[in-house]
Amino acid sequence: MPPVIRLLVVVHVACRYRLFSLLPAHPARPLLVGLQYLVPSSWRGTGGLSDGDRLRLALERLGPIFIKFGQLMATRRDMLPPEWTEALAKLQDKVAPFDGAEARALVEGALPAPIDQVFSRFDDTPLASASVAQVHPATLAEGGEVVVKVLRPGIEQRVDRDLKVMDFGARLLERLWADARYFHPVRVVRDYQHVIRAELDLEREARNSETMRRHFLFSPLLYIPAVHLTLSSRRVMVSDRIYGIPVNDTARIEAAGIDRRQLAERGVEIFFTQVFRHNFFHADMHPGNIFVNPEHPESPQYMAVDCAIAGRLSKQDLNVLGRMVLAVMREDYPGLVDLVIRAGWARGPIDRHRFEQAVTELIEPVRGASLEALEFAPLILKLFDLARAYHIEAPVQYILLMKTLVHIEGLGRSIYPQLDIWTTGRPLLERWMMEEYGPTATARKLRNRLPEWTAQLPDMPDLLRDALENLRHQPQQQRETARRFEDGLRRHRHTLLGGLGGLALAGLAAGDALFAGAVAAPWLAAGGAVLLIWAWRR
Repeated sequence: MPPVIRLLVVVHVACRYRLFSLLPAHPARPLLVGLQYLVPSSWRGTGGLSDGDRLRLALERLGPIFIKFGQLMATRRDMLPPEWTEALAKLQDKVAPFDGAEARALVEGALPAPIDQVFSRFDDTPLASASVAQVHPATLAEGGEVVVKVLRPGIEQRVDRDLKVMDFGARLLERLWADARYFHPVRVVRDYQHVIRAELDLEREARNSETMRRHFLFSPLLYIPAVHLTLSSRRVMVSDRIYGIPVNDTARIEAAGIDRRQLAERGVEIFFTQVFRHNFFHADMHPGNIFVNPEHPESPQYMAVDCAIAGRLSKQDLNVLGRMVLAVMREDYPGLVDLVIRAGWARGPIDRHRFEQAVTELIEPVRGASLEALEFAPLILKLFDLARAYHIEAPVQYILLMKTLVHIEGLGRSIYPQLDIWTTGRPLLERWMMEEYGPTATARKLRNRLPEWTAQLPDMPDLLRDALENLRHQPQQQRETARRFEDGLRRHRHTLLGGLGGLALAGLAAGDALFAGAVAAPWLAAGGAVLLIWAWRR
């Protein structure tokens, strides 16, 4: 399906579930809401569904790529209302498996030798199936059980098509809607592009798996199955098969004689080790990807698969994270606010006093709670709600990190409800902080930077003069920036109705073509195209 036709389908589904009614207040909103009711499928109404459920059902109707986008947005409580994110969290990535014979042919085409020479057995019936790939069990010719992960046929084309539609909609929204600067739809879609394309590159997943396996080699905490790199490619990945207990199957875990408390605490230890020791963490730790090794119940060990989405913080981001945690431990809330503002996460002006007061009111009761009652996931979600209220948007790597922590605590408490994540993780965190901020670390950093500072010392007077010169011209530059902004805002107002009207006519054309025999579809589509082209060229 070409992107243009797919765009019309998206507009039609948006009208069907009356999603234009969810847009923020704007002079043109009533017109757009009225136009969506001209699509016959919207006449059935929404059955009293909440706003979040309407959005969830629309994404499910649009298919797996939009479903995965909704799953990512379910973690963005710094951007969306809690009612929306709670509904999006219910999205299920359920896709029927494709034909096993076709999978066999795709695998054989990607292998360096005929499939019968590589495998003594290849099962056409998949073990698991998802929207991007499915997994088949097999046995190597030289022995050893493996699983073969193969991408769905044509998935790259479908992903590219849907990403183009998302990118077009995001750019149009950001161009025409002034308030979109607080939401940054273009950047959100591009963050999603990075995530979904990572899942389409099995070579990257293989590299991530091998990196994580190397970090935990011989570790009693975590086992990552080995990847057969010589048999793997961008579309096919071959790795050792594991036989573990699903992490959410508490009955089998207890029957295996595994200490549930020790198992839960080791999950927290893995998280802090990945983030602060290795700075490379598994960012998709939902129950379907995590298992428990039943072979050593006296020393419980996790087993993880599907490392396509892995997170790594930059040195600056890791530094900011450590200093933020340190500020919370010291109850230095003004310092915490300073860090957030200096990090550049604010997308609008912040009332510093009110923000500091809100942070204090949120964190103080948590710090005063007993360790058994201390839960991090609810605190993180409340912090995201607070961030959204003040137009503060954290980088995507922080979102992946917080999502992982929420998963870890949720899994840990399902295994052992009395899990104390702070007591388990605090010694690891304090050790890392001492290594990064302690006297020895400070002296080492000063010693390393001394030659650079010495070399720059003669240039300091010139640099200071240039800085003062820039400050003198800053008022004029600010006036010029304000003038350009006003001109741009005026152009946006002129083209807003044209762009929204064009989209509405395109949706009406799609509805007419699908439900009314295409009586007026050509004229509606032509009018919509003219309006969209005019709006875009503005």
